[in-house]
Amino acid sequence: MSFDMILNILIMACGVYMLYWAIQMKRNKKIPEMLVGKNFPIERARDPEGFIKATFPVTFVTGVIILVAGAVGALGLLAAYPMADTVINLIEVVVIMGYGMLLMKAQRKYLVGE
Repeated sequence: MSFDMILNILIMACGVYMLYWAIQMKRNKKIPEMLVGKNFPIERARDPEGFIKATFPVTFVTGVIILVAGAVGALGLLAAYPMADTVINLIEVVVIMGYGMLLMKAQRKYLVGE
């Protein structure tokens, strides 16, 4: 088992974890700690429901993209096409960066109140 395969399996696990928390957030109407930080006082949030509505679809889609990208890498579906594999990895990085930026904006808007 190569390091690349282990890394892709970990990426898949992160995608599954994101999907799990997105579904739990929607179902329980409770903000997961992983989206706001360990010591954030969620009970003092300005608009937790607005935060959930704003972040659920983005968290879910990001989880799906990360899961699929990890699966494609782990299964070696694009091993014969190194350029396509590189593009998948770049898309994954851009999605994660975009998700982080959107999450920070949602935290400021719905939780902190700036």
